[in-house]
Amino acid sequence: MTDWIEAPADDPDTQVRRVVTAALRAAYAWSVRARQPAAYLEVARMTGVVMETHGPGRGPTTPLELVSSLRSELGGLLPFRGAEADGAIVESVLLDGSDQLTSTALDLASEYAVPLESGTDPAGWLPSWTHMNAARIRQETFAALTASQDQDTYVTSRRFLIEHPAGHRALLGDIIADRRICLPWRGYQELSPDQVHYVSETVGWWWPCPECRWPMAVRQGTARCRYMPHVARYRIVTGRTRGSQPDLSRTDEGPRVAKPRAASTEGAVRVDPGVWRFVVVPGANELRIAGLLEKLGCRVCLWPDGDSYDLHVSVGPGGPEFRLDVKEYRSSHRLCADLRASRTRATILLPHSHEYQYDAVRSALPALDVITESRFKLRVRRILSTRGKADHA
Repeated sequence: MTDWIEAPADDPDTQVRRVVTAALRAAYAWSVRARQPAAYLEVARMTGVVMETHGPGRGPTTPLELVSSLRSELGGLLPFRGAEADGAIVESVLLDGSDQLTSTALDLASEYAVPLESGTDPAGWLPSWTHMNAARIRQETFAALTASQDQDTYVTSRRFLIEHPAGHRALLGDIIADRRICLPWRGYQELSPDQVHYVSETVGWWWPCPECRWPMAVRQGTARCRYMPHVARYRIVTGRTRGSQPDLSRTDEGPRVAKPRAASTEGAVRVDPGVWRFVVVPGANELRIAGLLEKLGCRVCLWPDGDSYDLHVSVGPGGPEFRLDVKEYRSSHRLCADLRASRTRATILLPHSHEYQYDAVRSALPALDVITESRFKLRVRRILSTRGKADHA
């Protein structure tokens, strides 16, 4: 029955990733069971993965037992996690009281996702982020964007993808044709039902996140980005007349951002959730940081040398140069594990939303060159100030 499953490994980290992936896939399947006939089979299959990983007599033994466990902390499914467990994933819950995916599912658990099958995935209706890790999604996106084998085209295509993760199909098509943009392997897709606010049976509206521009999740009269660090939350204000454009009212006290305007769902499309989570989300910070450094007087080159790293920064004419790799992981544990495996030669830069991870990374990888966005901007200002004083001496 489980001959399609890759043989389980004894490595605790691999075991954790397999069980988290199985839990993530089961949670997604359960949340769409009303419209996806294969959902129950997928939950049963993922129960087999958990049983195979745990061994006889341990863990949930029926699909309903697995679903029940998804409403509690994932730590209950990870008794073999060892002393170096990721506290964030251990405390995560994937299904809420309405059996819908929590923000943790896409925001954190997806960082653990790995392929479970030997060969072709028989559950092709699953979104990419439930069975492909960040590195694989980036690699496949990179391969598509570099189809022309031209660096300038790659930079233009990637920047377009980050700046236009959603929009009107016809307008995006015109820009793509005019600039000869290369698209990721799944291109653009229609919005999912949880990204739409319906004011009638045929009229719906959506809102782009003010930070990453991907459609915000709509639920019970509220709208917010599924990526937790994008903190802006809104209450949906109904239009004055039936079918008219609704508005948003900010409900949190986070950083000030421009309020999104509603857009019609007619002709609306967005990129694949996996591409959004692992390419668009970090890319939004990469472009923002590049813009800030340019305003300070730096010259910034995006994704140089075939995307060997993210930003090449030249601080003034003839000044020092820096190679920066911007890292935006929700899990500090997963970030350290991936950094340990990657052996990057660039300086790791943690954006302002992830500066809290600095001490954890320095403690786990003391030889690694890592800096926060705030400290790097301060360093650049000091260099420019020193050079300015020397020029006037």
